[in-house]
Amino acid sequence: MKRASESAIPVLTDAITALYVRFSAHRLRQPPDACPCCISAEENRVLFTVPLADLNEEQLRRYAFKAITTWGNAADFRYFFPRLLELLLCPDSELEKGAFLDKMLYAGWDGWPDAEKAAVRQVLRAWWAQHIQHECFFEEELIGWLIRLTGSIEPLLQAWQPAETDWALENLVRTVPRLPDLEKHICVLTPDTAAHCILTLRRWLSQQASVLEARFFQQEPTNEEFTQAISLAHTLVTGLLADGTTH
Repeated sequence: MKRASESAIPVLTDAITALYVRFSAHRLRQPPDACPCCISAEENRVLFTVPLADLNEEQLRRYAFKAITTWGNAADFRYFFPRLLELLLCPDSELEKGAFLDKMLYAGWDGWPDAEKAAVRQVLRAWWAQHIQHECFFEEELIGWLIRLTGSIEPLLQAWQPAETDWALENLVRTVPRLPDLEKHICVLTPDTAAHCILTLRRWLSQQASVLEARFFQQEPTNEEFTQAISLAHTLVTGLLADGTTH
């Protein structure tokens, strides 16, 4: 089994570069309107004067939370969007993903030009492939958001590949017991396609039983906790297959 590598990072980097190009037509021609009770003139000045690519997470954190509702409008949000998304997807980011992705809906995501949405989807899919294979995944709600924004669960599952890296396997093992919560988020965020997505997810999970079984017998005896977690995940996905819910 492979350890985390940098192989997927160039794909993500290229997708982010393309995102900046696609959104470059959006300009900030004046400081965003802001609630004077909540936003200081200095905070607004920073956003207006610092070049977009140079803004850091500390400078954008409050804007990411207050965008559109009390700070700026949807057009302003689309100017800041490439940098916000780039920062959000950094492993050490403290920006709240769910709140930011919700802002995309406030900003009229469904009505964005197809070319802009395609560029966003390319970034999200490239990031997911890197994230699920090489980082710790613990946000059940995130899959629902990714389905909502990218339009399909199948590419997300194809990118997971739990037999390929240690992190991809561990993310599978830790996610299986939380399947009920994950499915609830899918139902809330993608109500029109939830039944299809959940069925597809369950079928895919049941297909990972052989991966879990093989890994169980390869597991080091010193890591008893993870061995037990693999066993539980195997039992649960086998149960999905046995009760007929994947057919």
